[in-house]
Amino acid sequence: MLNSPAKLAVPRTLLYYRYFPLWQAFFNGLGVEVSTSAPSSANTLKCGSKYAHTDSCLPIKLAFGHVASLFGENNDYLFLPRFFRLEHKSYVCPKVIGFTDMVRCCVYPDKIPAAGGSKAPYLIDNLFDTHNYSNESVFRDIGRNFTSNNAKISRAYSEGVKSHIFLQNKKTKIFRGEILKKFRLKIGVIGHPYNVYDDYINMGVLSELNRRDAAGVTYEDMPSDDFICDFSKFPSGLFWSFGREIYRTALYFMSGRDFAADGLIYLAPFGCGLDSILVSIIQNEARDRGIPFLNLTIDEHSAKAGIVTRLEAFIDMLSN
Repeated sequence: MLNSPAKLAVPRTLLYYRYFPLWQAFFNGLGVEVSTSAPSSANTLKCGSKYAHTDSCLPIKLAFGHVASLFGENNDYLFLPRFFRLEHKSYVCPKVIGFTDMVRCCVYPDKIPAAGGSKAPYLIDNLFDTHNYSNESVFRDIGRNFTSNNAKISRAYSEGVKSHIFLQNKKTKIFRGEILKKFRLKIGVIGHPYNVYDDYINMGVLSELNRRDAAGVTYEDMPSDDFICDFSKFPSGLFWSFGREIYRTALYFMSGRDFAADGLIYLAPFGCGLDSILVSIIQNEARDRGIPFLNLTIDEHSAKAGIVTRLEAFIDMLSN
């Protein structure tokens, strides 16, 4: 039995932006001390570029940097779950699927000698695949790293789910009660969650919109989770999990349900195959419905001044 709480580190990257409230509440319920890497920065990118393949997108390069930054901080565990399928018959990005293996092969061998013989954090990389395993069963396996008490693990998982749902409902309530009334323009912002919420990747797009009396509305703000979307127009049924989410969100914003979007912004990192396809499809849908559309392609060479200039021009167009 440990005399002090186990220390677990979570990289502030990829699916962190969707599930961290659940993870944090779960581990806290097991008596685990949770910390995260610092927000993304130029140093994070510089560090991550050392390990990422040259054709990797900006989010993956940053992800490597976040993981590498957590070595040498006396963490007992590194939480880096594998995501394969988030819903039936759909898959996440191949680079996200294989990211844990790349970390194990590239970062660990490099960082362990550099740490001067200090212990490397134990990698918790359980697989999340909703087609074959329930989320609760995966968390049960994760919890056994810290306790053999199944009842305690179940309670911690329940607390994690409650925390996740509570924060989601709170955000939706704020959206309905404040955001829709506070800002003059409502602009749907779509993209992978780590592109939408990492301010280093998107140059602070959501904050820049707010400064110009415009609300950046995202997937998490959607008041209606029962919005039905027909994927039959895609020959494969659109088998990417985030592709389905992005397309469904875009159609919701364009439908006029709950609120009328004044425009759409698509945040797409350079080199993303999925986004390169979806951008054209959603842009055509927006044009057919008469909804202004702005595609912001971002990479490590993007400058904030250029992004802000395009946002200002887009908002001026909407205002006029």
